[in-house]
Amino acid sequence: MPSTRCRPSPDTLALVRATIGTGGEQGAAACRGERQRQLEAILEREQARDVQPPTLEHTTDAILAPLYYRAVFTNLPLTPEWTRTLVSHLLPD
Repeated sequence: MPSTRCRPSPDTLALVRATIGTGGEQGAAACRGERQRQLEAILEREQARDVQPPTLEHTTDAILAPLYYRAVFTNLPLTPEWTRTLVSHLLPD
């Protein structure tokens, strides 16, 4: 019986990796650095409000990973409402 797990083809993975780059100050590394700076600014604002923010790693896992997964592997929209839900799970009022 064939496996029901979805595995991206090697060609798809190669295309995704080529699109985002593989290292250095270009591609994924540059994008990751910019996203980390943005998340750090958000977490600093939370701390200034006397809220103990989650770690940068946890924030990346909770916010960026689902965003990129949805953008790359699904046809679902990246709506503001959906994004607010991610943030509300991470930073509840």
